[in-house]
Amino acid sequence: MFAKFERKAVLNVLGGFLAGYGFTAFVCFFVLIQVWESAAPHFPDPARGLIYRHNEHGWVTYFSAFQATSCWLLFLTSIPIAFVGGHIRPKRNWNVVASRFGIRSTYEADDPRRVGRWGFLAGVCFAPVVIVVAAPPLVRWLNGIGFVANF
Repeated sequence: MFAKFERKAVLNVLGGFLAGYGFTAFVCFFVLIQVWESAAPHFPDPARGLIYRHNEHGWVTYFSAFQATSCWLLFLTSIPIAFVGGHIRPKRNWNVVASRFGIRSTYEADDPRRVGRWGFLAGVCFAPVVIVVAAPPLVRWLNGIGFVANF
């Protein structure tokens, strides 16, 4: 069944999907941080469970275990997923120039069917669904077994 698919096209779709998902998850992270910070108290509120300190460039607010773990997971997974998506996409004419002050890389995307953009669009559409539907039960389960992450 999968023999009909070309390896290059599959890698372009998968890489585009992961890049789109990671990019959108990172944007959703910033949106959630802004919304939750604007409503969070500046002093701990143990009655409501807002006890996890969140310091945003000197502006200290307090999050719940769910909010703190959600933000931590979104931040630590979105960036690597986007980079993995960009890395697995096929490339041609890849030039790497290293100098004394840094490294620079240029390449052309090897996507003759132009299917990578459809994968990217699918990732952009899929990320909010995962963040709103699948992630909250996972975070509640993690909090239920005692895992709370904060940054």
